[in-house]
Amino acid sequence: MYQYTDRKNRTLADRVNAVAERRLDEGTEQDRAAATALLADMLHAAAQHGVTLDTFDWVTDLPGNGYAAVVSPLHARTTQWATAS
Repeated sequence: MYQYTDRKNRTLADRVNAVAERRLDEGTEQDRAAATALLADMLHAAAQHGVTLDTFDWVTDLPGNGYAAVVSPLHARTTQWATAS
């Protein structure tokens, strides 16, 4: 996995864990790992365009949105459909 930190030297796992702790349902370790991996993949693609996590922080909560996508009921259904094919 790619190693990224923000301007405050927080890792991607730190950022995802902080998001999870703010939610009523903190999810599972598997959810947190999946959200961290998703965030790393997205930042790897963004880095090719000179965009960093700090850049995203100016316009959106990328760790929060990634975590929300991973724990959403729609993601669970989509994952089931993909594995059933």
